[in-house]
Amino acid sequence: MERDPALILAEKHVESVRDFFYHLMVFVVVNAVLVIVDLRATGEQTVLGLDWAYWLILFWGLGLAGHGISVFFDNYRVAKEYEALKAKEHEALRG
Repeated sequence: MERDPALILAEKHVESVRDFFYHLMVFVVVNAVLVIVDLRATGEQTVLGLDWAYWLILFWGLGLAGHGISVFFDNYRVAKEYEALKAKEHEALRG
């Protein structure tokens, strides 16, 4: 028995959402530790009392934002894949 393509796509989407929230959790925990380390370090503090941690937060945050966009705003691609699968099924039934 063949599985429904829509179910397969839904399972992949659920996995990608789970992976995004795992990425978000790691981002928050690691960057909280980095901010604490940076605030306790001696030296000249520049932005928001941080010396270097804000650069890591900035660039990792951009990567996290890209990950979130690909997970939550890429439904158009998923819909197109589903339509292509359904079109193949219809053509297989016709000929």
